[in-house]
Amino acid sequence: MQNRIRTALEAGEASVGSWLNLGSTLAAEVMAAAGFPWLAVDTEHTAYDMESVANMFRAIEARGAVPLARAWDHDPVTAARLLDAGAWGLIFPHVSTPEQAQQLASSVRYPPVGSRSVGTGRCVTLADDYRQTANELILCIPQIEDLEGIDNAEAICNVPGIDIGFLGPNDLAMSMGVEMGAPEHEAALQRFREGCERAGKPSGIPTKDAASTRQRLDEGFRFIDLNNDLRLLDLMARQTLSAVGA
Repeated sequence: MQNRIRTALEAGEASVGSWLNLGSTLAAEVMAAAGFPWLAVDTEHTAYDMESVANMFRAIEARGAVPLARAWDHDPVTAARLLDAGAWGLIFPHVSTPEQAQQLASSVRYPPVGSRSVGTGRCVTLADDYRQTANELILCIPQIEDLEGIDNAEAICNVPGIDIGFLGPNDLAMSMGVEMGAPEHEAALQRFREGCERAGKPSGIPTKDAASTRQRLDEGFRFIDLNNDLRLLDLMARQTLSAVGA
């Protein structure tokens, strides 16, 4: 098994995927069929149960994309359940310190590297040697969403087992008491990217459209979440109605 995200990033290439918030396996399949190389199932903000999560992973895999999930907390049991269901990587929200990052990196990998529990779940059907290869397959992606995390970006990304640093710009703006795109907010985003670069790790950020994606890639961000299924549906619906004058 090879994780296409890891392969691309280790080759110095960018990886542009998207997010899933509709809770629809068909939407996941459509997004994967459109060509996104990875899709993240947002279990933090969407009311998925675990059977739905596993079915989302199946739909993503069926079209050749890599299934990720954003966890709803930092509990090692949560991480184990999502990985056992078949996630190839986890995004953990609200990571602010290297100590948190160390716990999360440990939770996604089997001993002796980490502390992930060994169980029989859907994951073992992914490859005959899953337990021997999972530690290299799985991605651990802390999401930084406050100024403490921005200040600690380099230290977080220097933690062994952290693969990508990822931003949460909306929560960051709210925690700073400013609007998205304010000068001090933009400066914080760039400080984060620079911290990741000093640690030798790719930096990631959400974008809303092609223009903002190109901008962030030009700046040096390499792991891009390009919008999500819910907002893409909303955008196309509004544009189509507007175009016909309805």
